[in-house]
Amino acid sequence: MKHTTFIARLLGGVLLASLIAGAAEAQETLYEQMGGEAKMRAIAEEFTNVLLADPRINFTFANTDLAKFKQLIFEQFCNLTGGPCKYTGRSMKESHEKLNSTNAQFNALAEDLYIALERVNVPYRLQNKLMVMLAPMHKDIVKKGATGKPDLSPPASAQSAK
Repeated sequence: MKHTTFIARLLGGVLLASLIAGAAEAQETLYEQMGGEAKMRAIAEEFTNVLLADPRINFTFANTDLAKFKQLIFEQFCNLTGGPCKYTGRSMKESHEKLNSTNAQFNALAEDLYIALERVNVPYRLQNKLMVMLAPMHKDIVKKGATGKPDLSPPASAQSAK
């Protein structure tokens, strides 16, 4: 049921974004419409809390510097929505390379983001706009034939240095 709801929301978001793209440009950026820096920080905080409570994917954050993660999520959402921030993290492909993420894990993460956005009172129409901006990252996060279990081996460069 959750998967069906997620797909319906995502498709609804895509349709909404298509309609909005054809309309006149809004005067405010999505960053401003969502509530600016304070709201983006609240989203990053709540999203992290929801991810850590989700047994479907929380194990992927076991060795994560959570303060840095929250800051990078804030920067990414701020930058993506037209805010004044610069994203300082690695590319999505590089940062998810060893996670072996599956479609199910990606969908769980998206569901968790919807939960976090709802909890910090982001209007549904703005939630969908953000999700449409994030959806293209799927290709860089999900690996074909992935196991869902992170590869915790050190990088090849670290092994050859021994």
